[in-house]
Amino acid sequence: MVAAGEELHKRDEAFKRASNLDFLMWLAVFVALALAIRLFVFEPVQVVGDSMYPSLLDGERMFVEKVSYLIEPPERGDVIICRYPAYAENCVKRVIGLPGETVSVSGGIVYVNGEPLEESAYWQGDSFGRDIRVDMEPVTVPEKSVFVMGDNRNFSTDSREASIGPIPYAQVIGKVHSVIFPLGEVRSVYTGVSPMAGVPYEPPALFYWGQ
Repeated sequence: MVAAGEELHKRDEAFKRASNLDFLMWLAVFVALALAIRLFVFEPVQVVGDSMYPSLLDGERMFVEKVSYLIEPPERGDVIICRYPAYAENCVKRVIGLPGETVSVSGGIVYVNGEPLEESAYWQGDSFGRDIRVDMEPVTVPEKSVFVMGDNRNFSTDSREASIGPIPYAQVIGKVHSVIFPLGEVRSVYTGVSPMAGVPYEPPALFYWGQ
């Protein structure tokens, strides 16, 4: 009897259409859920370029979470994905200055509210033995904004550029937590050790400041 019923269903075009419709509806729900998670919760993002060397290396994939900044604002030291004015691509940078703070660069040292910022964990100068090579006059970070820099100070385009400046919260997409690929280099970006830690950065033969 069961076999006979199944055979009748196979011949029933309405049943076939209903089964196909159910499948498409469940597929649509799955796709919508996956897109919603990627858009609002987390997503893997690939590192492009060397501006965060040695903390993040070109080609690595990061785990980026998008929920925490809906609850609390970014903190100093956070590595974030953000969007620059007039840039098509997103950027990965480190939060240096918070709303109301004054950030400046003098003699190769970053100052926040006149105090030198401790950065030895991720910045030891470049392969030429230079500190940050360009000074910057004091900049006060506006409300609901952050001042960001790349860890590879002399090879990063960031908030020091007048055309970029501090990044509004609305342009902060998420917080980077870890490297998830290559599998042999999985690590936290805050407590893990980069395979290139302590290795001076060797810039390409031709480097353009806009990279």
